[in-house]
Amino acid sequence: MNKEMILPFKTHTIYITLDDNKIYKLNKDFSKEEVENIPYPSRQNPTLLMHKFQFEMAKFYLLNKSNPFKISVEIAQTYNKIGFLSDNELADFIEE
Repeated sequence: MNKEMILPFKTHTIYITLDDNKIYKLNKDFSKEEVENIPYPSRQNPTLLMHKFQFEMAKFYLLNKSNPFKISVEIAQTYNKIGFLSDNELADFIEE
């Protein structure tokens, strides 16, 4: 089953945290803009916050090739674009 990670750019403002203790607004093209803080979410301004630290906690499980619930290559590529997976980690995951 091919599952692609769809980020809700049309409905939410997406923010991410990386290893540098900064907050970034994630744009549709996966470019990042550093922000000082995240606005309080509301119905008019819904937000989604993704932490690299949380992904790191699950990475071994999600990238385990013998795991029947591992993420797809497409989802791994999205995590790479966001900055949660390095190019080497992505290449290792894609290798057969």
